[in-house]
Amino acid sequence: MVSLKNMKLGRQLMIGVSVLAFQTAFAQGTFAQNANQQAQTQILFQFDISAQPLPQALTAFSDVTGIQILYTEQSIYGHDAPPLTGKYTVDEALDALLWGSNVDFIYTSENSITLRPKTSNGDAGEVTLDTIVIIGTRQSRYDSRRAETGTMIPKDVTDIPRTVEVIPEQLLLDQHAQELEEVYRLSPNVVNMDGYGGSREDFLIRGFRRRDDIYRNGVRLKTNGRINPSTVDNVQIVKGPVAEIGQMTPGGLVNVITKKPEYEQQAYAVTNFNEHGQKQVLADVTGPIGQNDAFAYRITASAEDSENFRDASIERQFLNSAVSWMSDGGSLVDFSYEYTHDERPVDRGVVTVPGSGSSREIADVSLDTRFDQANLNNRDVTTHIWELDNSVPVFDDDWYLESKLFYAYEQVDELRNEVTNVSSTGVLTRRVQGNDDRELSTAFGRMQLRGEADLWRPIDLVSGVELRHQYETWTNFSGQNQVGGTISNPSSFTLVNNTTSNLLSRQHREVEQLSYGPYAQGDLHLTDDVTLTLGARYEIYDNEFSIEDKLNGGTSSADPKRDGKLTKSAGLVWKPVDQVSLYASYAETFQSQNIYSSTETTAVFEPEEGRQYEVGAKWSGLKDRLLLTAALFDIEQENVVNNVNGTPQLTGGIRSRGFESSVTVTPIKGLNLRGSIGLLDAEIVSANDDDGNRPANTPEMTASLWASYEFQDAASDFKGLGFGGGLTHVGNRYGDDEHSFELDDYTVFDLGVWYYLPLQNESRVRFDLGVKNVTDEEYYVASGGTYRVSVGNPRTVFGSIRVEF
Repeated sequence: MVSLKNMKLGRQLMIGVSVLAFQTAFAQGTFAQNANQQAQTQILFQFDISAQPLPQALTAFSDVTGIQILYTEQSIYGHDAPPLTGKYTVDEALDALLWGSNVDFIYTSENSITLRPKTSNGDAGEVTLDTIVIIGTRQSRYDSRRAETGTMIPKDVTDIPRTVEVIPEQLLLDQHAQELEEVYRLSPNVVNMDGYGGSREDFLIRGFRRRDDIYRNGVRLKTNGRINPSTVDNVQIVKGPVAEIGQMTPGGLVNVITKKPEYEQQAYAVTNFNEHGQKQVLADVTGPIGQNDAFAYRITASAEDSENFRDASIERQFLNSAVSWMSDGGSLVDFSYEYTHDERPVDRGVVTVPGSGSSREIADVSLDTRFDQANLNNRDVTTHIWELDNSVPVFDDDWYLESKLFYAYEQVDELRNEVTNVSSTGVLTRRVQGNDDRELSTAFGRMQLRGEADLWRPIDLVSGVELRHQYETWTNFSGQNQVGGTISNPSSFTLVNNTTSNLLSRQHREVEQLSYGPYAQGDLHLTDDVTLTLGARYEIYDNEFSIEDKLNGGTSSADPKRDGKLTKSAGLVWKPVDQVSLYASYAETFQSQNIYSSTETTAVFEPEEGRQYEVGAKWSGLKDRLLLTAALFDIEQENVVNNVNGTPQLTGGIRSRGFESSVTVTPIKGLNLRGSIGLLDAEIVSANDDDGNRPANTPEMTASLWASYEFQDAASDFKGLGFGGGLTHVGNRYGDDEHSFELDDYTVFDLGVWYYLPLQNESRVRFDLGVKNVTDEEYYVASGGTYRVSVGNPRTVFGSIRVEF
């Protein structure tokens, strides 16, 4: 294996492609309208659109009619649309909005219209626009249909033979989400985990815990810190394995899509605060560069100096800068740099105490009780991410050559103290420990070719190769145990920092992982209503591990042979009618094992392997203002490793079967609802006493609901006023695989109200005020072990002020 220290990939600026635009093939000349389209053109719609730039006017047009607009961004930004008030048909309204511009329109489907340039004689010319941008299948406020995750070919979620949920920024805004953990819970059969004392992203999907499965713009990213939500455009949650993506846990993955530069000038600034001491400011500005519409930029920055209800301090600073270039020939280049600094304690929550027999009970203490010592608990994480995306049309613009280069570098310093034992009389044993100079680098590259072909049937194809290289080094240290303090009064004993003079251990560790290989996916349109999706990936992987004991000079290492794994997937989508998709799919995945080390042994195991069967249905109704999904699934994972009395051992596998359903709907203008329910039957399959047990932290039921209404009628005295409310329910869980203690079920209710105050021109201010956990429910988020039970936030009053200009 080629060492990263020799390759120095971890120190080079890597760049990556996120292909955001793709060309939609449509017939040249006039598209014949069918009977439904003709009927739709006769419907009268009530419009109240003020004079404004044409792109904003077209968005308002789509909001009223439910028709999507496809256009090239560079061709319309120099035109202002006149005001439009009254009842008009679709054609009449568009004729009015486009009056005086150099574009005309054609229907490309019943509910989509494409803009095209006029020739010198004023007639619509050939379709020779630059890169076509699809303003999606029309989005309701809380729904986004375009999926970039779970498929190598971006498409509408109703065309994907698996469950994919897209949670847009608007929902994060209305729910006042300040961490991504508030987003994960919106998806059925997804629950938050303890996240290394709340300092990392951590979640459980369909009974399987995240392991390196947080993705950023399509790149698998291991991170020891939090992802700052300041630059999140949407969060895409994929359920089940994806064979073409490569290594992942079989439950699914989360892909965070960041905001990209826009070719329309816009900006906003926000301040957020709450009763426990949150203080955060955020600014975001984007627009074209100079007079040349080929370039655009975006800068997002935020700063926070906060406290939470457990008197833990949180400080973080964030900066993302990005630039895009779009050529006349349809080439696209995106470059971005992101900096994050996050400083907070590792808060292990509350502890359990011995119960009757082998059972345990969560300590009967206030949920704001801290069992650590603040002056000996701090985690400082600094992250740098560089990304470069490139897309070039080739072969007469029918195909795209796409590439992505990505590099992330993370540095962590950490000192913490944790409970290691509680006696039968309630006396605490604690230990001061931490990590010095932890460095983690991830280098990623992708090259692929994507396009459409017409064989005996139309087919969409993508094929490419990816390489991922990860290197991590750190020094782990631990002081001797210190006994003192009690469950009821932890601070009655003062811990000392004995990690320099009275060490229990000090070890330097290095882990290197390399994986690469080809992949391919094809969508074969068997008929106009049936699509078969096939995918495969062959991944080669190689891992190394070394450890040096700084106290006695001993060393150990592991360098298993390089190996490979082929994963496959197949899916079938049938649309008996345009609005309904019925699907079935099968997919495999694997994940090469980490090299496990304890005080007595270093072990390497066979890869974890998983597979999923899924069947489901998706219904898009009310002119795309309703999306209803339902799915049944069966997942199996083998070669699961657990630590048994401090020694890593193969303990069998996990089987998870369940049902989940989600609905997003805008039944009337201004009213938006999003709800979900998940039912899960998961069990451990092993040769030990845990066989048949439900895995730790896995509930049998999850549910969520959020509803909001905003007055949007221009004639209403309440225009700009909005309010929303919802709930999150998580069922009963066990705190460990042995079922020695339980975490009760809980339901949390949130409420919020907001008001848009218009300023001069098109500027406005949004005021938010709300309450989270209205009933002040006491609950436990998750268990990280016997002495690591994370607690939920109490009732919290929050507010924010957002200025848009």
